[in-house]
Amino acid sequence: MEENSVVGEKAEVQTADPKENLKRWALFIFLALAWGSSFLLMKRGLRSFDYAQIGSLRIGFAWLLATFIALRQFKNLRKKDIWPLLLVGIFGNGLPYFLFPLAITKLDSGLVGVLNSTVPLFTLLTGALIFGVAFKSKQLIGVLVGLSGAIILLQPQPGGDWGTNILYASLPLIASVCYALSVNIIGKYLKHLRSIAITSLSLLFVGPVCIMWLFSSTNFTVIMQTDVLAWENLGLVAVLGMVNSALAIIIFNQLIKNSSPLFASSVTYLIPIVALLWGLYDGENLGWLHISGMAVILLGVYLVNVKRPVRT
Repeated sequence: MEENSVVGEKAEVQTADPKENLKRWALFIFLALAWGSSFLLMKRGLRSFDYAQIGSLRIGFAWLLATFIALRQFKNLRKKDIWPLLLVGIFGNGLPYFLFPLAITKLDSGLVGVLNSTVPLFTLLTGALIFGVAFKSKQLIGVLVGLSGAIILLQPQPGGDWGTNILYASLPLIASVCYALSVNIIGKYLKHLRSIAITSLSLLFVGPVCIMWLFSSTNFTVIMQTDVLAWENLGLVAVLGMVNSALAIIIFNQLIKNSSPLFASSVTYLIPIVALLWGLYDGENLGWLHISGMAVILLGVYLVNVKRPVRT
């Protein structure tokens, strides 16, 4: 995840070529469909594996595909890029992949997908607080509005309780902060690298570690031998890692390099809708809290990204 040098800028795509604009919007929609489907894939994977195994498998599959696609990119690794790439590996490809499935163990996948839509809000906040990017007062209002929508979603689900809901609902919010940090780090320190290089090199720092831990410290091999659904769910997690992660990350990195961080991270306008639709398909409940919380969050995201009219 990356940015266009100024996180607080309006998230618009400016190009003189209509075909380029169409291409960017096509990539934008692909990302929404891929990432919106990720939450159901995680839920399916939990039928056989625990959240930590799913996170490790997802990172491992993403690393393997990215390495295969971009093997030649390793020659582009420079000493000055190691720390930014390590941080992108941790915040963009590491921690969130464990936090999301852990949240889904207690919350509906659709709800987790909605909470993920706070990424643009945290992109602005981390850009301003950590990277010194200026923002407008209207954008601050948007952040406050969006976070109030997240608070609405902290209300306990039927049969749930406040403590459990707040604890597990905080996990996708923390993951969204991680994504936001990754967006800003790439935009500030790694824009000179190709998107495919950013993806493969950042995964290099987390992929091998996760694979080694999976086989050495978990019962993964036992599950594969005894669980009748293990191979089916492994296949779904492989799709999650290769398509919804590695391929999507490459596309997302390229999208940010060619547009702006807020435009690219605003893919979360559509992610919660896709996630909720998959949740409905899977028998999850869609209540007014889901709808109202999502509406308030997306209103906040809109206020963060809205373009100020030009006076003539």
